[in-house]
Amino acid sequence: MEYTGLINKYKINRPLTDEERRNRLDPAKRLDVSPNYFSSTISVNSRYLEVADKYYGWKGALTFVTIALLIIGLGIGWVCADIFLVDGLMGAADERTANLLFGGAPLLLDIVLIAALVWLAFRECFRFTHYPIRLQRDLRMVHVFRLDGTVLSVPWDKAFFTLGRGNRPFGIQTWDVRGHVLDDDGVTVVETFCFALAWPEKDELIRYWEYVRRYMEVGAGAIAPYTLACLPIATRRESWRFGLLRLALNLPGQTLVQWILSPALLLFSFTRWFAMRSCKIPVWPKHIEDICVVDAADPFARDASLNPDRLWKVM
Repeated sequence: MEYTGLINKYKINRPLTDEERRNRLDPAKRLDVSPNYFSSTISVNSRYLEVADKYYGWKGALTFVTIALLIIGLGIGWVCADIFLVDGLMGAADERTANLLFGGAPLLLDIVLIAALVWLAFRECFRFTHYPIRLQRDLRMVHVFRLDGTVLSVPWDKAFFTLGRGNRPFGIQTWDVRGHVLDDDGVTVVETFCFALAWPEKDELIRYWEYVRRYMEVGAGAIAPYTLACLPIATRRESWRFGLLRLALNLPGQTLVQWILSPALLLFSFTRWFAMRSCKIPVWPKHIEDICVVDAADPFARDASLNPDRLWKVM
């Protein structure tokens, strides 16, 4: 549940920080960890690996919170409007000033709050179901589907990868794997994109980075054993049932926590379903698809059509 880049934008047109330099992830350096795809892979083959963005996993949670607060805000607004418009204008003369003050000021603040909540809800709704990242191994390129629907293409060998510090949801410091596009001076950050996982433990992020890195540096065969299933979201919206499963997968290996939070996850699943239905499915531009044609005989080609029937057992 980490929204750096979605709500508050990444800081750009600035130099790399010392912390980013210390946390740099070297694509040429193999790390002695077991790769983990963290249920983020959409498709994989010898030509490219496509993964989801970091906002996809918890999509629906932000919508639930904003809708809940909107209902409360509208209720408060109704009461304030009644005080302001009815009691304030039609009440006894000696009470009108007080009613206008105690009804009008809160009503104005409530309208501002409702406007802010609507803006917040539109961060998830009426946009795109997800924002895929395609790592094209043969041309050593990274294609990023931006929030506005445009595409960033940057050479893999020129991007600066690092662990980035995110927000602190519930007071817990989170980190993510970021790619910075640098200016010609090799220091100034002009754009930032982020991979799928946001996590409080850096060790888990390293495992995800190694999954991505090993694909680009070694090949599809190197990550095939770690790719247990693919997300069924490339060309269609996910079902409500799968959305609930994907929410639970945000807490991998934490069965007890999943059960404790199951009521919240169930509520999130309904607003996730609504958010997904309101969003468009991302479509790569033709020039990207033209350079990403997959060989029909590719032995490593895999997508959601090859998923096992009991998906919840493997993801």
